[in-house]
Amino acid sequence: MNYTGYNLKLYGRDAKFTHLPLIIGSFIKEEPTLATKDNFFQTSDGLWLYFEVTGEGRPIVLIPGFGEALTMWKYAVPVLSQRFKVVCLDPRGHGRSMKAAGNNRQIRMAQDIRELIDHLGLEDVLLVGHSLGGAQVATYAETQNEHKLRGMILADATMFGFSDAEWNHHKANHYNIDNWIARMTPYWTDPVAYAAKGRANSPLSPEDAEMMYQASLQIPPFVGLEYHLDTYFTDNMTPLSKRTIPVATFVAHSAYHDAWESGHEAIKRLVNSPLAMCYEFHCDNHFFPILEADKFNECVLDFSDKIDALNQ
Repeated sequence: MNYTGYNLKLYGRDAKFTHLPLIIGSFIKEEPTLATKDNFFQTSDGLWLYFEVTGEGRPIVLIPGFGEALTMWKYAVPVLSQRFKVVCLDPRGHGRSMKAAGNNRQIRMAQDIRELIDHLGLEDVLLVGHSLGGAQVATYAETQNEHKLRGMILADATMFGFSDAEWNHHKANHYNIDNWIARMTPYWTDPVAYAAKGRANSPLSPEDAEMMYQASLQIPPFVGLEYHLDTYFTDNMTPLSKRTIPVATFVAHSAYHDAWESGHEAIKRLVNSPLAMCYEFHCDNHFFPILEADKFNECVLDFSDKIDALNQ
């Protein structure tokens, strides 16, 4: 693997923190804001994961997707934290969180979310996930029995990438395991070039494209490939019929990742949810939480208000 020009950094508040297992580190190009021990919690399988908390009030937990880090919520946190306690997580293998070979799968990541919620003593959580992070949120609701949730938002979520169903846009694009291997092989052989290509083709501002580029570099291929493939084999659509909490899908068309059909299909499946809503974005890009940040924040707040109205 070619990580030329990138250094492994360890973050800590003082010398006592540097003895923590291996690796509260990432391949990064620039020195980050100093993290402290209070920004990490240890999972039941021994990994140290990084999180940030901003604001006070009822909690919103934000989960980024593949190739992302909690930095992608840069436009959401300042707005949402005016009304809520906003908790952002770097999932295992991402951002500043520990990297480990093995167990980078949806069911384990869902367990990590539960352990973070319990670590912080959160109640009545609105859980939000983007892309593969949305898959984590859906898996969490299923495997953790909606633990501590008041609602969840699936933002352009990957619901079942290898499904044969007509709602699966990836099928329409002939996306199968062979095409997955062809697409992801460059990521394995040269992750820096893979990330650079994404930056060059990005519709984001140069600053935000660089932010996403750096986030991608922080995910070793041995983590990313396991996580990505496991997600595409995981059926998060069928269990939606069992959801008993409010659920929203946020959808947009995109040449890279189109969850428009699956997001609308998910609403049809939520037969036991007291509130099921689909919010549409029209920037024609997967990264609408950044490109349409104002609308994204407005929709999160609107959905939260509608949840509250159910209980009045």
